Amino acid sequence: MVDKLRYLLDPSRQGSGRFTYRLRDGRTAVLRKGTTDFRVFAEIFVEQVYAPCIAALPSDLGCVTLLDLGANIGLSVLYIDRALEVDEIIAVEPDPGNFQLLSENLRRNGLSNRCITIRAFAGSKHAFAELHDSGNGAWGMRMGELSDTGIPVLTLAEIAALANRSSAKTGAPLLLKCDIEGGERHLFRHIRDWEQLIRYILLELHTEFLPVEEMIACLESSSFEWTVHGTRQPGASIVLLLLERGGSRQAS
Repeated sequence: MVDKLRYLLDPSRQGSGRFTYRLRDGRTAVLRKGTTDFRVFAEIFVEQVYAPCIAALPSDLGCVTLLDLGANIGLSVLYIDRALEVDEIIAVEPDPGNFQLLSENLRRNGLSNRCITIRAFAGSKHAFAELHDSGNGAWGMRMGELSDTGIPVLTLAEIAALANRSSAKTGAPLLLKCDIEGGERHLFRHIRDWEQLIRYILLELHTEFLPVEEMIACLESSSFEWTVHGTRQPGASIVLLLLERGGSRQAS
């Protein structure tokens, strides 16, 4: 697989159009040639960047509801759904091209019947915003300044409410995967607005926007105890962590 990915990642060989990759479990992933889709694929399925966080989850976790913020083209959904027992999926992605392919990848793999897709940003208050191109291609689109027009910005509480309607019936804890290109700063600075809804957070932290120390301070301001799993390399621009919500601080 690694040699094949090196071939595909070579810009001189990609050209235009689309490529369909068959995964080992028989699922398929459609990628756009000449885009960052192949780099996303390499990170998730070759480097398996989420594997340590998945391994840190309790062994008796059972069924979960997945809320994927920054779902991109759906590769993270495919990986997590394969690694865990996922009851329901809420996939949120603001970029129109990514969102179209996200919907297709979920449909092709039979996940549409238990997945809600939402084209939106996640933020600290209900508003609108435009996409901001960070210069990193389709995997690095960011939320611009809040305004009265553009793509909807939904609060995490609003999005999680969709998942909790189902998880309330099954008792499945809500696992949040968050990769929103620095937008996590808005969420974690308002953690008390949504902390009670989320049990686990698989966080790709962009330290340029939210340093690890500030993220820890946000967790310490929470009404709950949070356990942080993962290595926090000094000076790293991106840190992958699993955050696990514990009991209420008032009760301890």
